[in-house]
Amino acid sequence: MNSRSCSILRKAFFAFTAICLITNNALFARAGGGGGGGHSSGGHSSGGGFGGGHSMGGGHSFGGGGIGFGFGAFGIIIGVILLIVYFILKAYFRNNKPEGALGAILGLIFAISGGGSDDDGYTSSAEGASLPYPAGLDEEKVKTSFLGIQDAWQKKDLKLVRKWISDGVYQRFNGQFIMMNKLSQVNKLSNIQIAKIRVANLESDGNYQTADVAIHFKMDDEFISEKYPQFNEKFRGDDDTEYWTFIKRNGPDTGKNLYNSNNCPNCGATFDVDMGEISRCGSCGTLTNNASYDWVLSEITQEADYSPGRSVANQEELKELTKHDDTFSIQRMEDVASNVFMQVMQVMGGEKPNKLDRFAIETVKNALLEERKRSGNIVFDRLYLNEVSMITFYKDSEKLHIVFSMKCTYQRVKAEEKLTLLDRELTSRNYTLTLSKNLKALQTPAKETVFSYECASCGSPYGDTTLDKCAYCDAPIIDYDHNWVLTQFQMS
Repeated sequence: MNSRSCSILRKAFFAFTAICLITNNALFARAGGGGGGGHSSGGHSSGGGFGGGHSMGGGHSFGGGGIGFGFGAFGIIIGVILLIVYFILKAYFRNNKPEGALGAILGLIFAISGGGSDDDGYTSSAEGASLPYPAGLDEEKVKTSFLGIQDAWQKKDLKLVRKWISDGVYQRFNGQFIMMNKLSQVNKLSNIQIAKIRVANLESDGNYQTADVAIHFKMDDEFISEKYPQFNEKFRGDDDTEYWTFIKRNGPDTGKNLYNSNNCPNCGATFDVDMGEISRCGSCGTLTNNASYDWVLSEITQEADYSPGRSVANQEELKELTKHDDTFSIQRMEDVASNVFMQVMQVMGGEKPNKLDRFAIETVKNALLEERKRSGNIVFDRLYLNEVSMITFYKDSEKLHIVFSMKCTYQRVKAEEKLTLLDRELTSRNYTLTLSKNLKALQTPAKETVFSYECASCGSPYGDTTLDKCAYCDAPIIDYDHNWVLTQFQMS
């Protein structure tokens, strides 16, 4: 069988596997801020089923009506056939370039599916091929980041990787650690092997560039809860691919390397290893994960959720509205949205509600807290943000409003004396949220601050307080002139 036939069959098999995963609503453990991922191969054993007497949700669904997934046997067969035909046509067009009507139809299919290059400022590689690394990023940095994240995940401690991960990625992991600690959970990883690394996509994004790097790997994966052994699972030879997105500000290569140095890229001082929500150098005050210095890990996406390129309706108009803010980019805004979403979910999972005071308007905060009250004392077994995408924007006379779609996977439980399931299994749900800012504020660059943890006016850290003003400069915390403010949040 030639390589082209193998590729088609492999893609068809992947499509079938994806449908099965959706049908079962099953996602499992593993480091990967984009969302845990389905285990595509290897042996699996679990800690046994839950006994009788637990609730399966029958009541109010968190965040609105639940979203169901599932197909009958006939639907699965039809879906598999259509996907196989799709992949065959796609492969045929890539290799034969037919003319006329057939060429137009197949060209449309290929354009929708992605691949090749276009005129939107990004280039994506063909399946299995690799684009050249951009200046300042190399395979060694990617390997260091991948292995460093796996180690941090196992230890539930991000201090050694904080210097080169974005604030949104930090909150993705931090939110999961909070929930895991509530359920006395750890995730042990072993026999980690990186099989292949390739640059899948390069893109210009405002005054930044992004690189999507596909990492194919194998590992053994054991999820353990001494308190609730019903959650225990083991996977042997887990084989999967994730897409890690790195971001770097335009400009010449600085020669800085955050991945093999423990020194501040600005002043050279040794980093404080206790960096958490705020990753500032203790000596000079610079943000160590500033993409002006080096490539920063900004997103992790599972293969099933990945698509190259960032397409936003009326993107040229958005560029015009934000052209004076040289820190604005789609990837950075998606990172802020990730940050907001994970903090909201932390509050819904029992964390202190005053986190919402730092970025949510009163009506949104009150609605979320009312929902939390109706849901009761819930905890999320796994809390994976699978995907975040800026989908559109709109403006009024004063403000720019940017809308994001989010896909999140979790299982709700009540962890009291007796464990009560509110969801039968891990379930994916879709959300939308809107961030808003005054248009006039976009006429100047925003300051580099850590969203909702530092004052956007003076940069001072916020204490654990419900004060509505900065304790240092009296600037209002919810301030459309300095902050992106959460003005809408809902389950789709």
